Amino acid sequence: MDRKSFFLGLLCLSAAFGLIYFQRAQVRPTALQPEITSTEITTQAEDFFPESPAAEAALESPTAVWDLSTPCLSLENEEIRVQIHLASAAIREVALKKYPFKKGSPEPFIFNHGAPMPALELQLGHTGERPQYELLSQDARQLRFLGRYPNGLSVERSYRLSDPDNPKEDPYVIHQQLRWENRGPRPQALQDLKLSLGQIPSSAGDLAGDFLNFGHFNGKKAFFVPHGDFSQSSGFLGFGKREARAEIRATGTIRWGSLKNQFFCSILTPSSAAAGYLFRPTESPSSEGMTGSLVFQLGQLQAQEQKSLGLEFYVGPKDFVRLDRLGLEQDRVMQFGLFGFVSKLLLLLMKAIHCLIPNWGLTIIAVTLLIRLLLWPLTRAQVRSSKQMALVQEPLKQLRERYKGQPQKLQTETLKLFKENQVNPAAGCLPVLIQIPIFLGLYGMLRTATDLRFAEFLWIRDLSRPDTLVHLGRFPLNLLPWLMSLSTFWQMRMSLAPTLDPMQRRLFQWMPLLFLFFCYNLPAGLILYWTVQNILSIIQQRRLAGEIPPHPLTRIHPASPKGKKSSSPKA
Repeated sequence: MDRKSFFLGLLCLSAAFGLIYFQRAQVRPTALQPEITSTEITTQAEDFFPESPAAEAALESPTAVWDLSTPCLSLENEEIRVQIHLASAAIREVALKKYPFKKGSPEPFIFNHGAPMPALELQLGHTGERPQYELLSQDARQLRFLGRYPNGLSVERSYRLSDPDNPKEDPYVIHQQLRWENRGPRPQALQDLKLSLGQIPSSAGDLAGDFLNFGHFNGKKAFFVPHGDFSQSSGFLGFGKREARAEIRATGTIRWGSLKNQFFCSILTPSSAAAGYLFRPTESPSSEGMTGSLVFQLGQLQAQEQKSLGLEFYVGPKDFVRLDRLGLEQDRVMQFGLFGFVSKLLLLLMKAIHCLIPNWGLTIIAVTLLIRLLLWPLTRAQVRSSKQMALVQEPLKQLRERYKGQPQKLQTETLKLFKENQVNPAAGCLPVLIQIPIFLGLYGMLRTATDLRFAEFLWIRDLSRPDTLVHLGRFPLNLLPWLMSLSTFWQMRMSLAPTLDPMQRRLFQWMPLLFLFFCYNLPAGLILYWTVQNILSIIQQRRLAGEIPPHPLTRIHPASPKGKKSSSPKA
């Protein structure tokens, strides 16, 4: 491996790990309507949501308004079971019937479980006024409620699950229709309507809360605010310093809002865009969480006038294929990162292979093997380039001696030497450059792949989490990262050219330890891919080492500055 290839590969790998390490900082709220920066959010929010003791009391103490121990009605299909709270006509909880709460548990994961406020809970105005509801009708797939306010305003709320015979409707989507009617003699303001997105906890494997966030989409871009943005931070060298916040509010056009953790999400998509949002962190004895609401401005409702608002409320797994079919770029919730297009292609490939190989560990190995086969021509070019580069080291040394102090002439003669002897320095690092987007795409995909949740392979109990065998005190003993580092060391040792100087050789020897540090707590599925990729690379290099002879040198440049020429022996 030549000097340029070495430093380029090292730079690219460092950039890749830098992207992974700072992934959590890539999503921040930056643009609503008008352009809202982090310093402007608080000011604009105060104008949009004037301070109101009644509103604060309603937000801080929702249990004082609704007693969630009162009866509920159920809507159910093959995927979800929805509990509708009678008093609030809102969703107390949603059970995802095919996703267990814990590994081996018969109990399903329950969205909004134990939350003090139901999802899709409706509040009106700055005071957070709530109507009194009564049940109008009920059947196997639909519920209808009528809510009345003291001033003559009423709202009819209907819930419907997706039609199983309609392939265009997703079974995880809850459809709701809101129909307002002003039965009083005076106009009524439908301002500051707040609809709750529910509450979602952090997942067990997300110890740092990296995946727990609130998101919104303005029709062009999606923005996500992680749970950590509520915490106090001293920033970096004073930059980015912020105080702890109990709540974040902002105004702007919002086509959908979401709450999500590592594997599950809720996405509220209204038929008319919302005008703002507010969200806050929540705490429970077992985990952190997030809750939030979308805010609507529906204007004035004249006497005897009606207005309607349709809602699609997705509560389910972060499944790219499902979210993409919702039709309004809800798949952005996946947050695949910079190489999202690679993540999508690899995810679709994995799902296709898993249909043939019903084990996710074997599926990852099969994907790795397929990638190595596709990169086979580049690997051959890399091996050939490495051999050619080793042959021209002596002529290069002669050139440096002859044209010492003449950098332009040295560069011209070096390029001529490479061209005449079919040496391509870029071929040595091209496979590394291609592997970086593949690795980052896999990282973005595997860290939130719901399919890998609780998936077992060999000693690995969960491919979406580190393969911890035991804990030595507080230190987890993860076996797979050590195997990955050993295979990386072996592969690099085979790739080192004999002419590599001692400094570069020492750097190469320390790089596997650097990889171990960065990758120690990454998902086992990702480390499995890298380990298998290293083993396949070693096999390829051993096989190609004897199959690809180097091209004989066509010309050797003069060895001395006196201008005497010598030519290489003919092949």
